[in-house]
Amino acid sequence: MLRESAQARFEAPGVLSDAARASRDGRNAVERKAVSRVRREIAAMPASLVVQLALWPDEIAAWARGETIPESLVYNMLARRKPYQRVRERLADRLEVPVLVLAHLIDARRPLPSSKRDLPLDSVSSAGAAPIDWGAPPYPLHRDGTNPIERRAVRAVERELASMPASAVVGLALWPGTLAEWSREQRLKASVVWATLAGSPSERVRSELARRLDVTLRDLDDLIAADRRAPSALRADDLPNDERSARAEDDEKGEHPSTPSSSLGAASSATDSASSGAAAAASVRPASSPTRAPRGPEGGQPRPQRPEEPPAADPRQLDLPL
Repeated sequence: MLRESAQARFEAPGVLSDAARASRDGRNAVERKAVSRVRREIAAMPASLVVQLALWPDEIAAWARGETIPESLVYNMLARRKPYQRVRERLADRLEVPVLVLAHLIDARRPLPSSKRDLPLDSVSSAGAAPIDWGAPPYPLHRDGTNPIERRAVRAVERELASMPASAVVGLALWPGTLAEWSREQRLKASVVWATLAGSPSERVRSELARRLDVTLRDLDDLIAADRRAPSALRADDLPNDERSARAEDDEKGEHPSTPSSSLGAASSATDSASSGAAAAASVRPASSPTRAPRGPEGGQPRPQRPEEPPAADPRQLDLPL
């Protein structure tokens, strides 16, 4: 029955049947391309994208709101427009790294993406430089992909890609290109592209995007139609045996402890939304993300909640769905 449903789905172009839905496992051709791209290009990616990947399934915007910090201020800090030392310290604490490690990610020179390394500008690349010793600051001002935050981001993608939206997976596979750039090249409405990746089929978008990704139409359809896996922070089978047992006991007692701070955070898994186009372009975002209680200065009383400000325009040069 399942085989017949799957066959019917692909025999009817433009129809992504719910009857054939399966769960993603990270082995789809587009997912493998995305993982390969991140492994190869992590040193060339902007600090904002690296931090967002490292935080998954949490998000930068949710963290900023929990800390009562304007979102635009955090993005300006990650883009090296302003130092904002106190914000760096708080974000480093969230990432569980020394502030000098975060400063290196932000301030150090990025190499060019591999697709552009035949240009004259590659003479400023850090290729051939000695490996960075992360136990001996100050660190040299070039990135080589070994920064602890970069390594955490790669691990998060390897482990969690099946829980990320299809638009995010495609955006990573296209990097340093973007879905918005590709849409303009193909003279397609961005809203149609995003809706297609959210499950509303467009035959032209599907065929052209599969060609751009160099995958089969079935591979792209599988990525879009399959159910996203829950982030590992929510999956009991990924916990150590002792912690799994403790949680089972707590469930029996009706207690629900919070996720340990050593994890990447916890968030509800949700399906893509076609209306999330512009918002999804800012970051890899689950439908909801955990927020932490605002901290007071030097461990004092919590800060009073300020009225939430509307999200500012994303100052980053990215247009990925990340």
